[in-house]
Amino acid sequence: MSESVLRYGLFGLGRCGCVHGEILIAQGQPIAAIGDENPAALASAKQRLGVRGAAEFTNASDMARHKEIDAVVIATHTKDHARDAEPFVRAGIPIYLEKPLTADLAEAFAFVKTVGLRRNLMQIGLQRRFDQALAYAKELIDGGLLGEIREIRAVLRDQHPPPATYFSRGLIIDMGIHVADEVLWLTGEFPRVVWGRMFNAKNYQSPIDEGGNTAHVGFTTERGTICRLDLSRTHASGYNNETYVIGTKGTLHVGRFSGYPGQIPVELWTERGSLHPRSKNFQMAECAGNCAEFQPRFQKAFERAHRQFREAAKHHRDFAVTQAEVLDAQVLVEAAHRSAARGGVDYFVARSEGLEAYRQLCRDSKLLEESALRSS
Repeated sequence: MSESVLRYGLFGLGRCGCVHGEILIAQGQPIAAIGDENPAALASAKQRLGVRGAAEFTNASDMARHKEIDAVVIATHTKDHARDAEPFVRAGIPIYLEKPLTADLAEAFAFVKTVGLRRNLMQIGLQRRFDQALAYAKELIDGGLLGEIREIRAVLRDQHPPPATYFSRGLIIDMGIHVADEVLWLTGEFPRVVWGRMFNAKNYQSPIDEGGNTAHVGFTTERGTICRLDLSRTHASGYNNETYVIGTKGTLHVGRFSGYPGQIPVELWTERGSLHPRSKNFQMAECAGNCAEFQPRFQKAFERAHRQFREAAKHHRDFAVTQAEVLDAQVLVEAAHRSAARGGVDYFVARSEGLEAYRQLCRDSKLLEESALRSS
């Protein structure tokens, strides 16, 4: 591998795959190979990214045998992640894998069992951990400025429904993985009791059925922290991601909606109701052209994630976000998804450091059994 650049393969060339490709090209990284099962997506991405000299593939196994790539970004349909990642694991090629691991929790455990838990194997595309505003919020939390966390609420609202080509098991599974990981990371706690509810906001049309367009997910932890995820695809004013953390000494508000390309405030409110001097504003990115609605808010986080992935890959260091972390978030959203399908009943969950013991705990919680919960 070169000390300055990696030669990348891109497999999965829909919206997210092209976003990653554009970031890598802007960072001076050569795209040596592109691939997608859909010839139309392959042709479109080739033109959009301007990578006419890149080798082209229609399956991951063939790309993994290509000798001209040092790393790969996989952004295929979630249901194909395990199938498409495994050839690169066998080839020893570092993988940047879009979240989640798979569309199915049982398959996720099987995938991790197959590839193992090594932390220098793949980095999962949970970009919120690389967001400057959220990273700063975690610094304030870990520094004790809020005292003990009492409540945390993460909000994620899209403005538009997904495209007709999108695959989704359901809104909670698809959207919830982002903020589920965010809350687990910020608190350092794992759920004990999880519930979820689905709703349909009025005057909304979507080309796919996700079980609803709005969801509320709640959970509590062993230490009694109260957590909530608010999810929707109906925020008419634009993409909205914000987080509230209520502690015994103060309150933290990250990312109050402010339009595009607005500020990302991190407001720390003291017990006296005043703004703490360590409050700070961050700036969204200005994205040219037909960018995805989430890009102004998280473009810089994607860029940081790729830089850190590249440094870890080049120097054989552990990746920052691996298959173990995303497995925890998948357990949470799977429990919430199944709860919502049953009208909001409680699911009791637990985790273990051992993979087989963890899988058995999920089996005991009825999270791995076959069911009719899949979205069409």
